[in-house]
Amino acid sequence: MIRPFPELENIHAIPIELPGFEDLKTANIYAVGRGPFTLIDTGPKYPGLLEQLNYELRQAGYRLEDIERIILTHGHIDHFGMTHSIREAVGRDVACYIHPEDEWKISSANTSQGLWDHEAYEIMALAGMPLVEIEGIRERFSFFKNLCDPINNPCLMEDGDEFFGDTYHLSVIHTPGHTPGSVSLYESHSRVLFSGDHVIKHITPNPLIEMRRTDLRDPDYQSLRAFKKSLDKLHSFDIQYVFPGHGEYIDDVAGVIRTYSAHHRQRMELVWQALNKKVRPLFHLIDDIFENVPEGDAFLAVSEIYVHLEMLVNEGRAELFDPGPPALYRALL
Repeated sequence: MIRPFPELENIHAIPIELPGFEDLKTANIYAVGRGPFTLIDTGPKYPGLLEQLNYELRQAGYRLEDIERIILTHGHIDHFGMTHSIREAVGRDVACYIHPEDEWKISSANTSQGLWDHEAYEIMALAGMPLVEIEGIRERFSFFKNLCDPINNPCLMEDGDEFFGDTYHLSVIHTPGHTPGSVSLYESHSRVLFSGDHVIKHITPNPLIEMRRTDLRDPDYQSLRAFKKSLDKLHSFDIQYVFPGHGEYIDDVAGVIRTYSAHHRQRMELVWQALNKKVRPLFHLIDDIFENVPEGDAFLAVSEIYVHLEMLVNEGRAELFDPGPPALYRALL
C-alpha cells in the first residue's frame, strides 16, 4: 500500500494496482477540476479497471460521463492503454492530447505490430543479444498490445502550452528522456507537478533507448542526456508536491533528483569498469553491472547500459571501435 495522496480541492489521485508489475506499485490516474473535467493518464487496459475508475470517480463526486479532456504524459501503454475504452464509455469524442514526439507510440501502426519493429531487432543484434533472447523480448512486447487500444489522430501539445479550467491552470513542460515526447504538467494554484515517468519516488526512471531516432526532431537525441536536461527545467518551478505516474507522491523533489544524479554517476562507472575489464558486446556486460535481471527484462538492461555508454562516449571515456554487429566499445583511460 502507498500512503494517501494529499487532499486537494481540485485534484483527485486514483492509484491503480498493477498485477505483474509490482516494481511500479501502481498506475496513477489523476482527475483535475471542472470546466473542463480532465484526466491525466488513463492506465493500461486491464479487465475491471474501467469499472474501478468509474467507482473511484463516483466516490469523488464525478462520473465517467463528466470527462471532457484527457492529457497523456507519454506514449507507454500503462499511461494510455485505457483511453479508447474511456472515450467509448463516455459516449462522445473526448479530446486526447499527447506531445507529437510520442504520437507514433499510441498509433494503430505501432500497436498492430506488437510495439516492435525491425529497428528493435537491429538494436538487439548490435548489442550481441542471442536470437532466443530477442524472440523472448519480442513475444513480451507482443503481449503488451493486449493492454491498450490505439489512438489515431490525437490532439497535439507542445512545451509551454496551457490548459485552463475552473480552479486549475496546467502548464505543459516538455521533459524528454524516458521517451522523446514525455511531458510533465504543472498546476500553479496547488503547486503540483504531474510528472508521468519523469520523476518517481521509489525507482529511478529509465531513460530508454529510442528506436526511431531518424523520425525525431533531433536526430542526435540521446535519452539520458535529455533526461538530465529535463530535470534541470524543474528548478524554475515552485513545486509543493510531485504526483508521479507510479507509486507515492513526492514532497521533496530536490532530494529525489539528487538520488538520480548519484545513481547515474554510479551506473556510468560500472559500465566503464566492465568495458575496461574486457571488450565484449553490450549484452555480455549485464552480469557485471546488474545483480539480478528478471526474466524478460534483458531489453531494459541493455537499454540502461547503452544510454550510459553514450554519456561515456560524450565525455571521451569510451569509444566505438567495431560497428559490428555486434557493436564493440572500449574504455578509454
